[in-house]
Amino acid sequence: MSMKSRTHGIRLKIERAKEHIRNLDATIQAFLSDKPYRIGAKPHSIPSLEHTTLYVAEVKPVPDNISLILGDAIHNLRSALDHLAWQLVELGGGKPDKNTYFPICERPHQYASMMGNREIQKIPKDARDILEAIQPYNTMDMTLWLLHQLDISDKHRLLLTVVTSMDKWGVDFALGQTLWFNEHRFLPLVVGYEIINIPTSTYHRQPHHNFQLGVDIAFGESEIPEGELVIYTLKKMVDFVEGFVSKFDRFLI
Repeated sequence: MSMKSRTHGIRLKIERAKEHIRNLDATIQAFLSDKPYRIGAKPHSIPSLEHTTLYVAEVKPVPDNISLILGDAIHNLRSALDHLAWQLVELGGGKPDKNTYFPICERPHQYASMMGNREIQKIPKDARDILEAIQPYNTMDMTLWLLHQLDISDKHRLLLTVVTSMDKWGVDFALGQTLWFNEHRFLPLVVGYEIINIPTSTYHRQPHHNFQLGVDIAFGESEIPEGELVIYTLKKMVDFVEGFVSKFDRFLI
């Protein structure tokens, strides 16, 4: 079997994941462009300060299709790795079956147990050495482990996503010109969140409808990468998987 045919399905899965990520990015941008939040204003809790507090008065829920596309992208990346394991078992003369999975283990004993499968043991030794070297407990890079856990979660429920504020906010001071302030923090955007206190006189000169937040979509609190931006995390996973798969090109002849 040629290298092209052995890696063909693996590459297709990765490219499909990329397509999902492009679609997800476009869907997220469309959602954010509709400004999925409303800013309110109220007097400061200390009247003598003569300040006005700007706060989040409303947040639209993240559409379910964002979670669905996210899950599809993650599953395609995980499937690409399982397809790789299948090809490596065949390469070693084994017969892959329903228990043939790409090993992703947090601890050495977990890896040893998974590699105890009779057919997995038929993977050529040089390839098995690469498989072990890339395990999270050796690299301290948790990208593979995160991919594995998110794929498991998505099999049982929708992955949670939230609108997050990057504490990037701006005031339009002239037509087409915005003064931005960026504190480089990521916080869930929730109703009641107080953004800033400004002098009431300034507020009246610059109504709050011109006030903008820098927002994006992040993983929710029940996910392992809580608060991490969805698109950034997915692109990091794609780069990792694609680079890792290329290490086996020399075996898949």
